[in-house]
Amino acid sequence: MLLISPAEEKFGGVLSPYVRKGLPIAIGTLASYLIKHKIESRILDEEMVDITPEVLDRKLEGLEKPYIIGISCLTAHVVRGYALIKMIKARYPDATVILGGLHPTALPDEGLLEGADFVVRGEGEDTLLKLHNMIRAGATNYSNLLGITYWRDGQIAHNPDAPLMPDLDAIPPFPYHLFDEHKDRYDMGVVTSSRGCPFRCNYCSIRMMNGLTYRYKSSARLIEEITLLVDKYGAKQVLFYDDNFAFKKRRVKEFCDALIAAGLHKRCAFSIQTRADNFYPDVVPLLAEAGFRDVGFGMETGVDRLETIIAKGETVEMHRKAVELARKHGFSVSLFMIFGLPTETAADRETSFRVVQEMGTVASKYNNLIPYPGTPFFEDARKTDRIHISPRWSNFNSTLSVTRSIFDKTPLPYVPDTCSEFELKRDIVKYNLKTYFQPKALLPLLIGKKGIGWYQMPPRWYFKPVEIYKLARMAISVVLVNMVVTSLPLWLTEPFMNLLNPAMRRRPRLRDTPDLNYKGSSWSQESGTRIKIAAADSQLAGSGLEAVV
Repeated sequence: MLLISPAEEKFGGVLSPYVRKGLPIAIGTLASYLIKHKIESRILDEEMVDITPEVLDRKLEGLEKPYIIGISCLTAHVVRGYALIKMIKARYPDATVILGGLHPTALPDEGLLEGADFVVRGEGEDTLLKLHNMIRAGATNYSNLLGITYWRDGQIAHNPDAPLMPDLDAIPPFPYHLFDEHKDRYDMGVVTSSRGCPFRCNYCSIRMMNGLTYRYKSSARLIEEITLLVDKYGAKQVLFYDDNFAFKKRRVKEFCDALIAAGLHKRCAFSIQTRADNFYPDVVPLLAEAGFRDVGFGMETGVDRLETIIAKGETVEMHRKAVELARKHGFSVSLFMIFGLPTETAADRETSFRVVQEMGTVASKYNNLIPYPGTPFFEDARKTDRIHISPRWSNFNSTLSVTRSIFDKTPLPYVPDTCSEFELKRDIVKYNLKTYFQPKALLPLLIGKKGIGWYQMPPRWYFKPVEIYKLARMAISVVLVNMVVTSLPLWLTEPFMNLLNPAMRRRPRLRDTPDLNYKGSSWSQESGTRIKIAAADSQLAGSGLEAVV
């Protein structure tokens, strides 16, 4: 079976050549599970190789026919995923195409209408294995296979959800060897140690996969994977891809003890992402002792009113204390921010930037809010005229931050009524530039260390005329132009930008002050999304999974 991770736009945009790519965890994990059950599996990551019919021919050569091809899609790349379905069907008419991932889980009908034969919803390992075996066996009746959407008698059929996997150790170790061909371009030092984040942020789509559960691998299993990365791939730093690494205090303590006992804390440094309210004061010293050096918090905004609207369940002061605690114990801290929240004003964005700067973090990034399908926020936003969905969701990405020109005409997915589209776009670019172009961010990058957003210059780049030319060209055509335009007064630039791109006039600023009565999503409402979440939560019964309700 061939498993594909599509990429509509390379990670990092124009800065892509200077970014070491993260491993496509989804297709790698699926491949490891299939291989464990004696199914030959190959992977194809479009971050590394542009997929053409000829590339498909080479990757599929020798696999059992008719081919079975799986495509894992996030919303940001589903436009490319749908294009690949058409490419595959045109070249191999008898191939079976299976879609999976967050976007197809949220909108399974759409995937079938775009040409897929099956959609695997939610966690895919066990469902994909069973589906593969049924296809190879020539099955004609799929009504008993949980977790799939498919065509039945000319109609779209949704089988009930599949149960979550209670034991993550049942999934084999990540198959790093499948990515050896491009190991010099990948950041191989990545591990996933848990699944889930049992909180209710209304913009986050991860609950479609996990409900309110939180599951994690055993310490022994994690030590095995990290030892492989250190011994075979020479990893000096390992990043945990978890949604919320530190949620379960007991497991973090056990894992830190295991790292220290194995001596890995002396051979490698570790980076995590977690919530500020899960960065426990009695655990942080142990994390530092065990080799953890970097932590990222999804603060999202520096305004408590906005934290409430997105159901974050945290405050600015919580983040301030978490950052202070982290720095006290030698951590470098990153804050991940979102601009364009409902009722957000230009003054709110300026406040958020100022709050981040006052905290003295090493890195921060300002993304535009994306109302992902399947989230409570999407259900609310779709009822307004402030959301814009380009064909096949092609504008639902977060590459705007610095990596595109201010003149790019791609519409933002969502704009609150307290600003215009250009005003929001301008602020996103402006505050990212203010973050990146500071000595503390630039100097490490220029001498070859990994910078904000994983940017890293090639070794001894300053002795390579071609690299100097490319950087100079980029600095003038993108950075300098963006800096000039975003520094000019809005009253001067907005009429000009709207003249260049009249479509931006469709979402003007409707109010100058926030609606203080705005309530946002309500978890007591019953929408299709919330029903799905309730169904996922029902899988907990008798499963031994942990949940917080």
